Amino acid sequence: MKRKLVLTGVITVLALSMSAPAFAGVWKQDDTGWWWQEDDGSYPANGWKWIDGNDDGVEECYCFDSAGYMYADQITPDGYRVNASGAWVDANGTVQARAAGAAGQNTDTQAAQAQVSLVPVNQLANLASLKKKCTDQEFQAAYDVAAEIVTPLAGLSLEDQLYGIASTLRWLVDSGQVQYSESVAHYNDPYGYLVLGLASCAGCTRTTGLCLNMLGIPYEHVNENQWSHQWCRVNVNGTYWICDAYGLYVGPEPAPYTHPYLQ
Repeated sequence: MKRKLVLTGVITVLALSMSAPAFAGVWKQDDTGWWWQEDDGSYPANGWKWIDGNDDGVEECYCFDSAGYMYADQITPDGYRVNASGAWVDANGTVQARAAGAAGQNTDTQAAQAQVSLVPVNQLANLASLKKKCTDQEFQAAYDVAAEIVTPLAGLSLEDQLYGIASTLRWLVDSGQVQYSESVAHYNDPYGYLVLGLASCAGCTRTTGLCLNMLGIPYEHVNENQWSHQWCRVNVNGTYWICDAYGLYVGPEPAPYTHPYLQ
């Protein structure tokens, strides 16, 4: 029986939340972190919210985990960057803001996502490698899930796209939706990772490669078809980066085809 990974509320939540206004409330903090509490005692969780926390007439956008705590100084599970104060920022660190109460005017993100043009299945640069032994139907199912991951990343810097892909794929592991396997069918392809939820590092690498190719990003599959750790190698402005969700590393390689955690 096939299953669909739970990406709703993680990948698409930013676009959906853009039209949600911030009502009166107050920031709260405990030993775990910060959260936003509404006047009625409720709080946002597992999503984004525009908040004018200092009543200056300007709202910033904040992301909250499933317990309601604010993400800060990191890439959120859906691939966006937030600063140390928790505010959504672009690749240059500029805080994304809008006039308070402008919820009805802020439909540009949804419109932009609707207009994103992903590379079609039959035009993927690494199609033969990515598809492995998937049927056309199975590969299309994996492609459809991957589209939910990469659509919000379109238009970001290449570095942030790599961070976004890796952090989302890693989140699927950390949330228990993907488990490691080297024995089940499709353990080494995107269908195993994104639909069955069972995959090895080879499956994770091909899933990463699928996401990269869908955004038009070329890559190399390091150690492909070998019984060794595998990852994607990407040219980022003349410097080769590793994009490795299973290996918990995204960044420049220390030497050609060398992983910093495997030296």
